[in-house]
Amino acid sequence: MSDSKRIISGYEFETDEDYENAKREAESVLYIKAHTDLTDNQQVLKLYNKASDMKMFKTVIGYEFMHQLYGTLIKKKVIEEEYIKSIPVMKQKNKELPEEIEEANKRSEQYRILYENSKSNRKLQNIIIVFLIFLIGLMMVMVYFNYTTYDEEKVIDKYSSWEVELQQREDAVRAKEKQLGIQYEENEDSNIEK
Repeated sequence: MSDSKRIISGYEFETDEDYENAKREAESVLYIKAHTDLTDNQQVLKLYNKASDMKMFKTVIGYEFMHQLYGTLIKKKVIEEEYIKSIPVMKQKNKELPEEIEEANKRSEQYRILYENSKSNRKLQNIIIVFLIFLIGLMMVMVYFNYTTYDEEKVIDKYSSWEVELQQREDAVRAKEKQLGIQYEENEDSNIEK
């Protein structure tokens, strides 16, 4: 079947399945036309409503027949047009996409996911950067205030007062040693330059 053309009533069908469905509907239309009096308006209305309710037709062949019945009902004013049911059109089955298109769709989905992940990662990176800038600024402020509070003269004064206190304690220890009769030996490491 795939070698020959799949044409019915001027319509060429892409797949064997679509062709077989259209062929069955064409046979049904021929049967209905042969066994129904289409000049009787009430029978046309009844046939149209039944076919519409049962969603009998699913191909362009059946839709064309339904549209002919619809036109007959309007032309002969059997019923007001606003009360005529619409022709139900069935959703077409999704045909398999060629492999290249499927692969492209998969790749685009992967890129979309990567983009979404990078967006959330970018937010996290920005938060971390802002936090680190804040910490650096805080450290600079702390260094500035510590530098101004510990200027060089204060540090020198503090160490010189320690040196004076240490010298006084050393003198007190030597005096005590003399009093107790302990001989004090001076070695080179204990000399403090003044």
